[in-house]
Amino acid sequence: LAAWPFHPNGTEGFAKAEVTVGGIASARLSSQTMEARDVPGLYAIGEAVDVTGWLGGYNFQWAWASGSAAGKAIGER
Repeated sequence: LAAWPFHPNGTEGFAKAEVTVGGIASARLSSQTMEARDVPGLYAIGEAVDVTGWLGGYNFQWAWASGSAAGKAIGER
């Protein structure tokens, strides 16, 4: 696949922009604290985590919720 040429031929524009996938696998993080299971003290939140959802502000909700969880966990250390 790496040798297969890929040339985008256009875009639908910002109004049709949606989501990309990728990031840190959620299974590698604590769902309670967002702390990495393999690297204590490392937290990942928001779009750094491989979480996707419907359009309409759900990514903001995920960013705020995951940030809140991580912030509370860090504050309790």
